[in-house]
Amino acid sequence: MARLTLLTNVIVMCLLPGVSHAADTIIGGTVGYQTHGASSASGLSSAQERGINYQIKNGFKLSDVSRLYGTYSFNSEDMIQHEGLLVSYDRLFSLDESHQISWFIGASAGLSDHEFQMTDIDQTYYDSNTCYVYGGQTGLMFDFGNAFTSEIGFRYLKHNFTSSGQTIDAISLSVNDAEQVYWGIDFTF
Repeated sequence: MARLTLLTNVIVMCLLPGVSHAADTIIGGTVGYQTHGASSASGLSSAQERGINYQIKNGFKLSDVSRLYGTYSFNSEDMIQHEGLLVSYDRLFSLDESHQISWFIGASAGLSDHEFQMTDIDQTYYDSNTCYVYGGQTGLMFDFGNAFTSEIGFRYLKHNFTSSGQTIDAISLSVNDAEQVYWGIDFTF
């Protein structure tokens, strides 16, 4: 329970940075391509779900070389609907003298909600659950001046989702991981 309270407090601090810190505020959004690895213990086969992922980001720039932000993400495909809240920290490394191109690398942790619907020849299985996720991201950030930046990145997230298995055949579904390639824009003020 203490871990959930701590995670909730950090998410609130990232989503409401004006309340939590007197640093530059970051607000932005991303769109990308995501794959989820899903598998079942019996009766249904493994699947790789692919689709478009949308994210809204809000956080703050701790210094010229680091940022902390919260992200709400959403995607919906044939078998899986996903919503997530992440807290991420990135370290920035300038690649040029004018600091217009930076490489970033960081870590993420948060909560993810999944709704599954898988159909086999003679049965349909539905389940929903919330789990924790953790992972990392890396990419390039381009500073265009006037508080406008753009980034292209890759994020890997490890999930611990396992369904309840409360069906007649005790089918158990799980999400193993997610990979995202994304492009985003941010405004800093």
